[in-house]
Amino acid sequence: MMHIHFMGIGGSGVSGLAIAAKSSGFIVSGCDLKESSFLKMVRGQGIECMQGHDPAHLKGVDILVRSSAVPLNNPEVAEALKKGIKVVTRGEFLAILLENKHKIGVGGSHGKTSTTWMIYAILCAAGIDASVYAGGKSGGRSSVSAGEPYVVELDESDGSIFKMCPNSLVITNLEFEHADFYKTPAEMLKSFERYLLSEKPENLIIGRGYDLSDKLFEMFAPLSFPTHDEIRRGDGFENSDCSSFYMKEGSLFFLSGNTEIYVGDVAEPTHILQNRSAALLAASEYLGKIGRALPVIDREFWKNVPKVDRRFQNVGSWHGMTLVDDYAHHPSEVHALIEQAELEFKNFCLLFQPHRISRFTTFYDKFKEVLKDVGVLIILPVYSAGEKFEGRASKELYEDLKNGDNFVFYAENIDKAAEIIKENEKRLHASAIVSAGAGDVNTVFAKLMSGEGK
Repeated sequence: MMHIHFMGIGGSGVSGLAIAAKSSGFIVSGCDLKESSFLKMVRGQGIECMQGHDPAHLKGVDILVRSSAVPLNNPEVAEALKKGIKVVTRGEFLAILLENKHKIGVGGSHGKTSTTWMIYAILCAAGIDASVYAGGKSGGRSSVSAGEPYVVELDESDGSIFKMCPNSLVITNLEFEHADFYKTPAEMLKSFERYLLSEKPENLIIGRGYDLSDKLFEMFAPLSFPTHDEIRRGDGFENSDCSSFYMKEGSLFFLSGNTEIYVGDVAEPTHILQNRSAALLAASEYLGKIGRALPVIDREFWKNVPKVDRRFQNVGSWHGMTLVDDYAHHPSEVHALIEQAELEFKNFCLLFQPHRISRFTTFYDKFKEVLKDVGVLIILPVYSAGEKFEGRASKELYEDLKNGDNFVFYAENIDKAAEIIKENEKRLHASAIVSAGAGDVNTVFAKLMSGEGK
């Protein structure tokens, strides 16, 4: 029996993959630099998890799977290569694990984790014993190993998506991201173009409304779903590239055969309606091929789909203020988060922690534009995620925004952010505190709720 060792096993994507590998019969071990909720989840599955990275972990290992945060020059990785142990990325191992399985892949810049779980929920409601591997937890899980099809979140950040050959592929949207991997928008577009020309998935769904995904749509003429602007206008779908969708009495519907499927109300955040639309298209295509119909989907169905952790997640309250944690770390995601917060709350305070220096530097002006009208803003240092990259500092953003009409603060660290909230509680006039970032910005909430912020 092969022994698979996962480096970075406490990460959102690697943890689920490790559990899936154990369910598939492999001997599994792993290591990570620090504790996390994912690490606790993995240990709960009986997987040995070690603290730190050390070549001593390699005893008996056949394949080493490293997360994108672990560089090739890491001593443990270097020793594995020296010993002839096969070293692969998370995406490469997932492709190995699911070879010859029926796969529904979900990639794109934004919304892929939520869309992945939505597809899985729809298939389960239709009586399909499906499996899911996602980059974020839903209902306390990041993966479920059962039968086919396998609904799989595909990661474009390090090119992992290009290792997978799914039968059906959803690209929720595509805009320039991951400047540490793709040097230019043209390079990113070309990578996806080559991939789609090479793999030719049986079913292809591409979301429009973004520069790069619009270009892919023009090249491949796939299925699609309403854009942000089309939903806001509320008409014209019958003449667009998504004629299966239509508006009626302020709600968006999807027509599957002769069955009217409820997507959501126009008053809901647009990105949520788009994720649901993409999921319905993908599930409908699969179910149609095996002679099954979509299940009954109404308001109650969407209400009961388990939410994904760190996606506008209500994690508690402090002194009457709702605490909301969100993973938003790209300007478009932060913009969507702000729009959703404005719908939900009269006033809110935004905690913003940039993620990766390369991203913050590349999109500095866009971040500045998105954040300039936030009423109360607390800016934290960039969360580097181990990246060695020279670029802009978040203190510059504070300097650029502090002279506006809004309250803008700079917090040197997590403790200082909690202190600022505590000292300015009455001035905030906020009904919610919302975190934005893929790092550890949400640990501010733990400090507040534990009493450190009281």
